[in-house]
Amino acid sequence: MAIAGSSVALAASSGPSVTVQVKNGTKTLANSVVRGEKGWITKGGTPKGKCPASSAAGALDAATHGKWTGKYYASVGGIFVSSIDGVKPKGNDYWGVYVNGKASSVGVCSVKLKAGEKLLFKVVK
Repeated sequence: MAIAGSSVALAASSGPSVTVQVKNGTKTLANSVVRGEKGWITKGGTPKGKCPASSAAGALDAATHGKWTGKYYASVGGIFVSSIDGVKPKGNDYWGVYVNGKASSVGVCSVKLKAGEKLLFKVVK
């Protein structure tokens, strides 16, 4: 199932266009071109000002229409993504973020969007 950008998300968009793909094994949950959002992502207890909506977290939020959850950890200053579109990894698996095919060395709040980038969120075993 592809999730397209809504007029509300597009109206509140900010920054460069990026492609966001969300995969759970072989199933694609989302595949769309979006922009980050304006303001801040405050999911999972994230304090305002700690996670820019113009980051990968904002792009994920736009691509899934907010259908993801996570928890803020002050020790790393970011959000650990716990579910996307209702899919929660099992056991020690987790949602990983890849930028242009490479695993990100920073969390979703720290990935600054650049025009044309391809973000992939997938369950890592």
